[in-house]
Amino acid sequence: MLLAGLLAAACSSSSGGNDAGPEDAADGAAGADGDAEQADGDAGQADGNDDQAGDASGDPGQQHRPYLGILQFDVRHNLQDDSCLARDDCHLSLENEDDIAGWLGQIAAATDLAVLHWDRSVPWLVFAAEVPAGGDRVAFYDSRLDDGLRAWIDAFAAHFAALPHRYLALTPLNGVRDSISPARIDGSDDIAVAASCPVLAPGTQVQFSYDTGNGQQQASFDLQRAFTNFTLYLHDKLHPEYLALLIEANIFKNNCPEQWTDLVELYRAVHDAVRAEVGAGVKLFATLTFKDLLAYEVDRCVPLQFEDCTGSPSPPNYPQPDPLACFPLDLSALADLDQGDRLDLLALSFYPDALVMAVGEENLLRVYAEDWDGSSPCLMRAPYIPFSDPFAALERFGWHKPVAMAEIGARSCPTLAYLQEGNNTMILQPGADLSSQAFWLEHGLSTAEQRHFEFYVQSFLRDYRPIGLWTVRQGLLDPFIFSVFNTFSCMGLYDDQGQPKSSVTDTWEAHRH
Repeated sequence: MLLAGLLAAACSSSSGGNDAGPEDAADGAAGADGDAEQADGDAGQADGNDDQAGDASGDPGQQHRPYLGILQFDVRHNLQDDSCLARDDCHLSLENEDDIAGWLGQIAAATDLAVLHWDRSVPWLVFAAEVPAGGDRVAFYDSRLDDGLRAWIDAFAAHFAALPHRYLALTPLNGVRDSISPARIDGSDDIAVAASCPVLAPGTQVQFSYDTGNGQQQASFDLQRAFTNFTLYLHDKLHPEYLALLIEANIFKNNCPEQWTDLVELYRAVHDAVRAEVGAGVKLFATLTFKDLLAYEVDRCVPLQFEDCTGSPSPPNYPQPDPLACFPLDLSALADLDQGDRLDLLALSFYPDALVMAVGEENLLRVYAEDWDGSSPCLMRAPYIPFSDPFAALERFGWHKPVAMAEIGARSCPTLAYLQEGNNTMILQPGADLSSQAFWLEHGLSTAEQRHFEFYVQSFLRDYRPIGLWTVRQGLLDPFIFSVFNTFSCMGLYDDQGQPKSSVTDTWEAHRH
């Protein structure tokens, strides 16, 4: 998920940029559109058991309930208006640091799959050290972690022990998926360690500096070794059944195509080292963005029909989408990572609002001027295109191993996002409502049951308030970060007051039992 890690990237002076398209920020795809060449042949042809739960082709005639989980993110802020400036208390947090045990208890009440989606800074220097011969890995690294992070991880250890199934997702990449994750140096510092699109191959020595308060300190770590140590520590601490070693890997392929081979080699090296330690009982894999595997682009599917915002909106006049044109597939990233049978399952990250398909009652994309005051009419608008089922394309993947939904979410409200093209800046407002969120939740869960997904992870338990445009206009937030945070603001099963969202909450509960 792009949401996590962005704040650290924004505050780190040497963090790289990103090439994510504005349509992704506006419509909730956690990544950038890519034009990578389509893979030759089918991915996932390693020997697999065709009747194993999770085969992408599935059997619609049989039902199988996947394990259900929810990502742990609990976004809190007071940026809906600028009153925090006068009080000097503006804040934005991604994780619940004050009562993580209580928050995980709320998640546990709605799930049977414990999830830790580690998309925050990594204490690289802690894990640069090797465990002494004969030493206990967990005790050694616990003693090196700062107190706050160790307590936070301990809360997840209790959470994982309390639920029947466990999923741990890790990545060496930052939230934008174009560089290495920032370093956590102590309880408050997140230090960028590399520019955009760095060398990542096994053996890479990452060198960076940070301010200790008494001057600059030079530091370095071996990327492969430190990430392997970090992974094995959390494995031993949490005992996951499912372990992702990369999150949304194909976004990095889109952002940094020349460094993709480096990342693949790093994944293979870490995979092999972890496999040798944890044995065959843990499923190892990388997560991939479904939209990029589908090679979906709305203009190639059905081009949007824009009109001026005068009078009532014209009724849609679109042709019925051609699934082969809409979802031509690019399975190259899947094939690269699975080489040597290194993906135990196909784990998808999917934010279906990015398809811009009409599935609810609020089906207009509106475009406003950069200086929009919140009340003036839009400049232009376009109705969403007709629905075409993206999950049907799984039958063309040629994948015969398990499948899982590693993260998914759809919005229940219109949100705002910035569109920047050259020197021109506009504000987008893609429509959404409760009916569209309920549609995607029901369709996703039903598909997961029919196609025998092993697990299904909802992106948010609870909504949070949208962030105000003033944060960009006064330089507090970058337009891209503003857009991404607002995109995810109303994907929860409950509203920002913790109240059920009627059909959405009911749908989730119906599929739990």
